[in-house]
This record gives sequence, C-alpha cells and structure tokens, in this order.
Amino acid sequence: MRIVKIRMMLSKELIRKIASEYYQKYQKEGVNITLSQLIKKAEISAQKAENNYLKLKPPKTSSEEIYLIYWIREALDKDFARRTLITIDYKNPPPEPYFQALVEYFSLLPLELIRKLNQEINNTPPIDRKKLWESFNFPVKEVENKFIRLILTRRDYFLKKKQLSPLEASLKQFKIPRRSYQRFLQDRDEVIKLCNRLLPDTGKMPTWFYSEFNLPCFVCRLTKFPLKDFKQAIDFVFQKYPCFSVFKPKVKIKMGEATFVKYEKITDSFLITIDKYANFRHQLVGLIHELSHVINLLKDFQNRIDVLQKGKYFQERGAVKIELSLLKALSENLFRASLSKILLTFWRVIFEIDLYKNPNQDIERLYAYTFNLCFRKANQKRNRFYILNERILTAPFSTLPHTIAYFEIVQKNFSSTQ
Repeated sequence: MRIVKIRMMLSKELIRKIASEYYQKYQKEGVNITLSQLIKKAEISAQKAENNYLKLKPPKTSSEEIYLIYWIREALDKDFARRTLITIDYKNPPPEPYFQALVEYFSLLPLELIRKLNQEINNTPPIDRKKLWESFNFPVKEVENKFIRLILTRRDYFLKKKQLSPLEASLKQFKIPRRSYQRFLQDRDEVIKLCNRLLPDTGKMPTWFYSEFNLPCFVCRLTKFPLKDFKQAIDFVFQKYPCFSVFKPKVKIKMGEATFVKYEKITDSFLITIDKYANFRHQLVGLIHELSHVINLLKDFQNRIDVLQKGKYFQERGAVKIELSLLKALSENLFRASLSKILLTFWRVIFEIDLYKNPNQDIERLYAYTFNLCFRKANQKRNRFYILNERILTAPFSTLPHTIAYFEIVQKNFSSTQ
C-alpha cells in the first residue's frame, strides 16, 4: 500500500525518468548496475522520504512531491559518488600516470603540510610574511616540476576517460550554459574594470597589500562594519525576506573547518557551518552568503523547482543575486568591499583556464600576471603561492560556477553603479 501511494504522489513514470537520468551517468563511468536496480533504489528512497515527511512539524519548507524528489536525487548522488570514488594507496598507486603524479606531488608536499603552512602564513602579519617564507627554504623548483606533471597528466586523464578537458567537464558537471561562459571570456575585462572602480577608498595601501604575500581584502580595511554578531545578520536577512521569516528557527549555525550550508532533509532545516579559522568579519560575510543560499532554496522549494536537477551553477546564480542585494542594502561600503572577493574568484578561474591551455610555461609568472589582470593597481612579477592553493591542486575549476554567477549578476545589475 505504501508503494502504491508513493507512485500516486510521484508517478511511476517520474521515478523511472529520474532513475534513467542517473543510469546514463553510471553507464558513462562504467559502473555495473541495471536500470531496474536504480528504479528500486529510487522507490526505496521515496518510501523513506514519505515516511519522514509525515513526521515533520509545520511549517514545511516544500511540498511533499518536491521533498521526495530531493530525497531521491540526494540518495542517488551519494550512491554514484561512492561507486565512482577512486581510493589511491600512496605505497602502491595505480599505474595510471595521473595517479602516479598525484602521489609524487603530495608525497613531497602533503595536504596536511599545505594547510599548516597556509595557517602559519595567514597568522603572520603581512609585512613579515616574506621573511617567514624565506625561512622555510622551500624546494620551489622541484615542487613546480611535479606541479606541471600533475596538470599535464590530469588533462590527459580527463581527455582519455571523459573525452573532455577538465574545463569542459566542469562546464558540464555544474550545468553552466555555454553562452554564459562565452560571455565571461568576452566581457570579463569590462566587469573586472567595473569592480576595481567600485572598490571603496580605504586610504593609502601598505606596500604589501598587492604583493604575492597577501590576498587583498577590502572588507578587513573598512573602518566601520555594520554587523556585530550572527544573530543580527540572520535577523537582517529575514527582515528583508519577511515571507520566509516563519522558517528562521530552521536555520542552525555551528563552527567548523570551512563555511558552507547544507539542507538537512531529515529535520527539514538548514545547517550553516562557519569557518572557525576566519576572522569575525569574514565569518559574517560568509554567513550572509550562506543565508542567501537558504533564501534561494526556500524560493525554489516554494516554486516547486527540482534544485538538484538544475545543478550547482543555477543554485549559485540565485544565491549570488540575493547576496549582493543584501550587502548593498546593509552597507554600500561593505558591498563595494566585497567585490575584492569576487576579483579573487575571477583570478583563480582565469589562472586555471590559461594553465590548462598550456601547463608548460612559467607558472609563477602566469599566477602573477593573472592576479594583475584582476587587481589593476597590482604589479606582481612572480607569485609561487599556487603551490599552496588546495583548490587548484585538488579541485580544478571548482569555483567556476561562482565565477560565472558573480560575473553575470554584477554585469547585469551593477553596471550603472557609480
């Protein structure tokens, strides 16, 4: 009787349609699973979802249908990730050149050491960071050679396994429209100039501000900051979106290793994790971004949108539009200062695009050159700190959806801002 009721809610055709969509993904990765098995998994997830939905206390963030679809997709996403995850034994890595290159790089420079070095550098006053770096006596040339081999083998691996470059694979994975990416390539300089022009006047910059030993942040240089605590930020956001204020108690906050938000389907709530290592201003700006995701998800749920099917870019674009409007309403100076974060996002992606086009080049010079493209007052000659950028090393183009989203929203909504 329960299965019959589920099929009336979602219909047998819809469950089969979702399962068939995932079946194509499994097939492309060579996973041995039948369509019937995936349909069964989807039906079991739907049954669990329906049982849980009936237990939820109002107000509920979505209709039962959207809730069930979200539960099914999340379950299949997790199963797909588990089945396609490749575990590498550092003592006996697979013969694939890409995996060999990964082991070689992280044997010389383990992730734990990268994180420790970044933390030590960030906790040192910028004016003293050059001296600190020199004290490490770092084998830069050896690391650079292994880095280039890592990028070359990763590019070849993607082309062989997916018949796509890492960039093309990311456009597909995040469901970024080709026309949006092409507009970014065509008009990025225009938006970069706009962001530079709108950055707030925070006085004379110290000599280290645009150096390779610092990530320029205008938020930290503001003389006044409009928020005093997390509660004030949450109250402000829901005051701006009063139609969702009934869901404010469903927002929970905890401290952790990074800043992100997760929709907790069991409790129908939103858990925001805040980076415990960030300074207070960065924590609050990060909270505004994650609260923007919460508002955007609530909007999509209410509009009966299948958000996981739409993809990462769709989610980021909606959240970014809310985030920038919130910052502008909160403080004009804070909005303008936040553009430095957008420029840093542009920098990483522009660097990665040029890097994967030609890994056999002077990487230090490229990293400096692309930084100067984004920060027009900078004049870096060389920058070796790409070797400590964990995202560039482990998750190529992971910020591509954020970059394209910020580009489109700034270009469309703030080009007339003076």
